[in-house]
Amino acid sequence: MRRTPAITVRGTASATAVPDVMGISLTVQVHHAQAAEAFGLASERARDVIEAVLVAAPGANLATTGIALAARNAWRNEESVLDGYDAETNIEASDLTTDNVTWVLAAAVAAGGDALRIHSMNAEVSDAADALRNARESAFADARSKAEHLASLAGARLGPVLLVREVAGEPVLPLQRTKSTQFAAESMPVVAGRRQLSVTLEIRWELSADEPSPEAGA
Repeated sequence: MRRTPAITVRGTASATAVPDVMGISLTVQVHHAQAAEAFGLASERARDVIEAVLVAAPGANLATTGIALAARNAWRNEESVLDGYDAETNIEASDLTTDNVTWVLAAAVAAGGDALRIHSMNAEVSDAADALRNARESAFADARSKAEHLASLAGARLGPVLLVREVAGEPVLPLQRTKSTQFAAESMPVVAGRRQLSVTLEIRWELSADEPSPEAGA
């Protein structure tokens, strides 16, 4: 059975979108000579931070993503000795509007004090449908342009589309990432920036023999 000639091309395009929701990763970390006291202090500070964040952003989605209690050792006189306990809990705050992230950070730092660590921030586009639609249209046009050029080089022309497939993109990375550190309890300016949403399409066209022009047959 004769296989139908075809050409497969990938087209890629991107569209700009402005993030409108943000998320932050917070950790409450406390050190104490006794394990129970360390755990209790971390729990108290975590409750304070959670309450403060919800006051600053009532619609925030909060989730505890980790709880840890571990012994800390130190070297003294060339030997390892117990130096108390570290207790910590990780809190992810998401669904924050870009307008109130500054106030959420300030409230969390004020409530957590020296026990608070801010690990990362990320910005997302809550409704990327329009931007992705534009990117797909441009990606299709990009693929068709490449396919038409290659077909003409091969002395053929494009026939009907046989396949259209959207290729999975790279995972979304945080817009901004910082090292674990302490922030002053003042309003920290936050800029969401812009996000490039990329689309890659794989499209297959049937190839037809290019018909000679009337002049060529004369």
